[in-house]
Amino acid sequence: MLDIRRLHILKTLALEGTMTAAATKLHMTTSAVSQQLAVLEREAGLALLVRAGRNVRLTEAGAMLVEHYARIATEVEAAEANLKKLQTDVRGRLSISAFPSFCSTVLPSALMSLQAGYPRLELTVSDLEPFESVAQLRAGHLDVAVVDDLHDIQDEGLVKTILGRDEIILCLPGDRHGSTDATLSDFADERWILDQEGSVFEQFVRQTCRDAGFEPNVVANCRNLMAMLGLVRGGLGVALMSELNLGRETEDLVVRRVDPGYGRNIIVLHRAASRESPAIAAVVSELRKATDARPTA
Repeated sequence: MLDIRRLHILKTLALEGTMTAAATKLHMTTSAVSQQLAVLEREAGLALLVRAGRNVRLTEAGAMLVEHYARIATEVEAAEANLKKLQTDVRGRLSISAFPSFCSTVLPSALMSLQAGYPRLELTVSDLEPFESVAQLRAGHLDVAVVDDLHDIQDEGLVKTILGRDEIILCLPGDRHGSTDATLSDFADERWILDQEGSVFEQFVRQTCRDAGFEPNVVANCRNLMAMLGLVRGGLGVALMSELNLGRETEDLVVRRVDPGYGRNIIVLHRAASRESPAIAAVVSELRKATDARPTA
């Protein structure tokens, strides 16, 4: 009989391309991965792998097993979720990911409530961009992913719940009060501070400025929020940012909405096979409560 754990190793190898990368993803040694796949080949009675330089590709038999494993894993997860429905408490291990601004502001509140209410629930957290979260969720490395809709989400086989709306606001130095009735094009001549170059949010801000009729004069790209706010505070430029980031760090700055309004939906995803899991339901519920309680401009 084929071992489902070895099938999972085979699928991971198919995704990662090399024994070393698969071992890193699985938290195993390369030797252990190789040994487990050799056992799987003996169980299957067919060659499953062909080496191509440093990479490994699947034979027709290997590709067929990976395709079957996707369906098998879905059924196993559904069976586990149905078993969990018979439990009277929320327990087990769950891995959660969220995009950076949600992870640093809203998620901690939800985690505190979950830890207080469900002491037998073990949680791990990853700070990932939405496209990374969706890929990890589909691969089975995550259980719950909080993403936004700044880019298309391929949600086939996933359950999508909208937690709320996140407005995008303009952040100015503290001495820039003036009128609150402004359009984005009013700031066309400003210097701009953007998110990390190449990130989804940086691309979104660039396109938003272009839609308003101008190309932003970018003087800085920042990997983290504190650097961005510090540069705005120092008068280097202005920045568009998530309303999620409002708090003590922005109290001495001017933040305002601009016309037309810009925003994104905050979305939580999990696999359809786990929809009956009480632990998943508890996590989604606490994420919704924490999102509703966040400060707004």
